[in-house]
Amino acid sequence: MPAAAMAVTAPQRTHIGFPPVPQTPKEAGLPAAFINDLVLKVVYYNGSMLGRDVAEHVCLPWAIVSPALKFLADEGYLGTTGIRGAVGGAEFAEGLQYAMTRAGRDRARELIEVCQYAGPAPVPLEVYVAVARHQGRSGNPVSHQTLRSALEHLVLPPSVLNRLGPALGSRQSIFLYGPAGNGKTSIAEACATLLGDAIFVPHAIYVKGEVIRFFDPIHHRPVNADLPPHDRRWALCSRPVVRAGGELTGRELELSYDPRLGFYEASLQLKANGGLFLVDDFGRQQLSPQELLNRLIVPLEVGFDYLNIGRAGTTVMVPFTEVLVLSTNLRPRDLVDEAFLRRIRYKVEVPNPTVIEYGRIFRRVCENVGLEFDPAAVNYLIEEHYRKAGRPLHGCEPRDIIDHLVHAAAYFGVEPRLTPELIDHAVSAYFANLDEEVEAAN
Repeated sequence: MPAAAMAVTAPQRTHIGFPPVPQTPKEAGLPAAFINDLVLKVVYYNGSMLGRDVAEHVCLPWAIVSPALKFLADEGYLGTTGIRGAVGGAEFAEGLQYAMTRAGRDRARELIEVCQYAGPAPVPLEVYVAVARHQGRSGNPVSHQTLRSALEHLVLPPSVLNRLGPALGSRQSIFLYGPAGNGKTSIAEACATLLGDAIFVPHAIYVKGEVIRFFDPIHHRPVNADLPPHDRRWALCSRPVVRAGGELTGRELELSYDPRLGFYEASLQLKANGGLFLVDDFGRQQLSPQELLNRLIVPLEVGFDYLNIGRAGTTVMVPFTEVLVLSTNLRPRDLVDEAFLRRIRYKVEVPNPTVIEYGRIFRRVCENVGLEFDPAAVNYLIEEHYRKAGRPLHGCEPRDIIDHLVHAAAYFGVEPRLTPELIDHAVSAYFANLDEEVEAAN
């Protein structure tokens, strides 16, 4: 069995798993020449570095970095300028200060013209594929109790929970639909906590001589934990929630190559592996709903995706292990045809709150901001500004109206309370009666 493939056996021994520490370039799944070039670029960007700091930066053990530094010094690319810290044994070499020579700077510039990547060493694609598939399978069962606990900060009808729970338990795609402002995005983001324990995410992937930067601080949140020794090219992170809205184009669903940097950026669905890929405001993207689903429908059905690495002239297969959630306030049948709807296995409607649910939301918001709750004030608000205006109730509106009320009270120098006067002022500032204003102006 190749060493790169052997590297995935350790993560299968525990629920989370810990990638074992490689001791040779072969065990790391990287050519020695690639490691040498990476180390040279790292020292070039930093001016001079201690040997131990180089190893820390590239996230490889000293047993791998030391031969690379020796090779670069023997070739005349690096020189040593002294030692810091302990002076005995292996610590002597780790404490050596390395600096660029003129030949090293010239060589580093040649390398940077091809690829500027100088971060943590990447993991080979075949290892990532095996680990991602394993982590995609590991998940906690979703019960009614665990779902209620994850969504306890939201006021939702039982019908939403009873449809959402089986969908999350099956790890199938979900269509969240209903009027705007009722918490669809909050529901989707909270559901990611039910997909399982933390997972290991690579900083970068190595394939066919190319680097794909993977770790993204926007989507990957490291978990602080006391971990045993493991391959530090992987970061332990919460299950990712990758959110794309109306700005989504087809380019974000493919590997992105920057010719100035000389390396690739992972696609959104690749970064979402093991977690949740939320397409918010589905139907308002720059690509049509049909184009988006055409791109994702095969990965949804077969569990893997194909990505093109143009510079290497090849296409690679990668896992597709996330839960896809499409969230929209448009009618599903107005967006896609019946064939597409069948492929989105679960449809969950998030309706407008009832009067009772609206009151519960209002009470919670009052408690959160330290405002005294008054049921009579809520009845006044609903009667005067919803029923008489023919306006539907939305779950986000108590938060927004109270926010307006509190700031209005501060402006007028009065105590924030649920008085009719402050409620009327907050509502007039929040709801835009544009049609009435235009008609009055004419």
